[in-house]
Amino acid sequence: MLRTNDLYLTRLLSRIGRKTLLDLAGLRHTDSARSKAYVRPLTRPGVHPAATVHVTDGLESATFFAKAQRVGYRGAQSLEKELNFLSNVAPLITAENPTLRSPLPIAYYPEPGLLLMEFIPGHSLKHHLFDLSFTHSERPDLPELLQHTGRWLGSLHRLTLNTLCGNPLEWLLREFKNERTVEAFTLYSLKDSYTEMLSILNSCHERNPHFQRRLCSVHGEFTPIHVMVANEAIYVVDFGNSRLGYLYEDIGLFEAFYDSLQPWRAFMGAYRLKLQEQKGLFLSGYLEQSPAAFTAADMAIMRWVRLISLARMLNGRQRRYNGWQKWMYSRLALSTLRKRFIEASTAELNAMRRLPPDVFDDAVRRDDAPSCEVKMPLRTASASI
Repeated sequence: MLRTNDLYLTRLLSRIGRKTLLDLAGLRHTDSARSKAYVRPLTRPGVHPAATVHVTDGLESATFFAKAQRVGYRGAQSLEKELNFLSNVAPLITAENPTLRSPLPIAYYPEPGLLLMEFIPGHSLKHHLFDLSFTHSERPDLPELLQHTGRWLGSLHRLTLNTLCGNPLEWLLREFKNERTVEAFTLYSLKDSYTEMLSILNSCHERNPHFQRRLCSVHGEFTPIHVMVANEAIYVVDFGNSRLGYLYEDIGLFEAFYDSLQPWRAFMGAYRLKLQEQKGLFLSGYLEQSPAAFTAADMAIMRWVRLISLARMLNGRQRRYNGWQKWMYSRLALSTLRKRFIEASTAELNAMRRLPPDVFDDAVRRDDAPSCEVKMPLRTASASI
């Protein structure tokens, strides 16, 4: 299927034609013998096939990033969502802070499902934080990058804060009952802990049916993988799963990425900067720009969100590998990740047991409680990592 999607993307670019690609790049196409276009598919694309496209008129050259709708795909991610985000939401963040960016859209062809956008030449934040590096190039300022990443996310949530509200406890119940969450607790022999956590969550929801939080735009897959570093700025990418949601999801997924790291990546990351310090820098940047301060109720919600996010990450990790990589993952990483998940579950469950009965009353009694136009149940689209 991977090869089929790569060929499909190449065919779409061929249909657009070299002349159009040169026009989009602002290059000449008078000398057809010297003008060329090269397509290089990514070795590990996301949900949809993607490639870098290099065009030259013989004198100058340019590079695009191309993404096409996957053959036979019927999931929640879409190029229309990505285009809308890049065109209408991301520029609001950059207007406030030029170091917080996203790729610029260049052209969109809806009928075949093809999006061309600015190519970002740098490495991901994941690479700078956790990958082995044998080059002697100067490493960027990691604390600054982590704070920029938090600021980008905080700005997104603040700038898109909606007048629509919902009860996040209802959302938590749906996500906690999700198959991928139950599967993680079952895999790591924590069914009893899961049952007790679900019981506590049900009790919180029954006692607080009118608890409200405002909705905002969420990225949906916010991890260091989707933050590129280039041109003394960060570029957040991949918005096919962006939607209206609760801000907890993006924060929880970013934090869960650390807890799902393979042991060798965790070692490299801690060698460069303590992992807890990395998460703290990200959160400090986020809170600097976030819509509102986190209350005790929000912190309580995050206890379930962290486990839901970690279950999502662990499921994605296991499905990603095959062959010898799957063997290495199961032998070298799985036992460490199992221990982390058990430790996280134990710590969160102990904290859940101590939650005061009135912890979710704050949204009812506070003077600045959200005023909602619509009380709506929110369904979160699932996505693969």
